Amino acid sequence: MKRQFLGLLARVYVLQFALEVPATVAMLADMLLEYGFQVDIGTVRPLLRALQMEGYMESVLRDGIGRVYLLTERGREELQASRQRIDELYRRLHAGQQATDELPHGA
Repeated sequence: MKRQFLGLLARVYVLQFALEVPATVAMLADMLLEYGFQVDIGTVRPLLRALQMEGYMESVLRDGIGRVYLLTERGREELQASRQRIDELYRRLHAGQQATDELPHGA
């Protein structure tokens, strides 16, 4: 379960990074490492391939850089939907924490 959750979270991070800047596989792997994901180029490539197959990303060759990954319109829509789901989850978790904090100490 934890592995699946981290995989879904990594997808959202990659979509967000690709929205911000066209990025190479190495750049995306480095960005994920900065956020605590234990990845390397070999684990990021299958994720990018899956995102491309789903129509969320495309890749193009850029002179002097190599292959970079860009978000498609469908990818932007998926990112927006994912953000909304994450926001809703955060609100529910936060509301649950507030309710727990408000319980008397012995309850």
